[in-house]
Amino acid sequence: MSPLPSLLQIVELVVAAVVLAVVLISIRLLVRRIERHYPDASKLYYFITSIVVITAIAIAAYRYGLVDLLVGSLTAIGAMGVVLGLGLVPWVSDVYAGLMLMLNPHIKIGTEVEVAGKRGRIILITLTTTRIAGDDCIIIVPNRKFRDEIVVIYGTKPSERTFL
Repeated sequence: MSPLPSLLQIVELVVAAVVLAVVLISIRLLVRRIERHYPDASKLYYFITSIVVITAIAIAAYRYGLVDLLVGSLTAIGAMGVVLGLGLVPWVSDVYAGLMLMLNPHIKIGTEVEVAGKRGRIILITLTTTRIAGDDCIIIVPNRKFRDEIVVIYGTKPSERTFL
């Protein structure tokens, strides 16, 4: 079977379009008659027209094999969405934790903290990472560590000391 449509398929499509046009015109004439007695019948026209057009599109898609193409495409898009979603989990987790860090009144730039066994002073908080100045080094910590592990905040009064 050639990828180009045959003459028969083109004739089928033209006949189907003419039949669809005749059906839609007939529905419109019928609704105009009904509107004389029921002014709200135009809503019925739009409803019936929508059903007829959607049905015609579905039949044409099935007839010309577009349903298989659509199902295959949606399956591939769904699989890519799952892969992308799983790949973005750590990043989304870091962004959420970064927002929570920015809103936390106890953790701000200049606060001395201990996270994952590393101690230092916070010098920068971004959406995905926090930079901590340690002894002669800078430690870049993913923000999810602040959510997943125990965080010790130093330099606060004993009653204000916080463990996250």
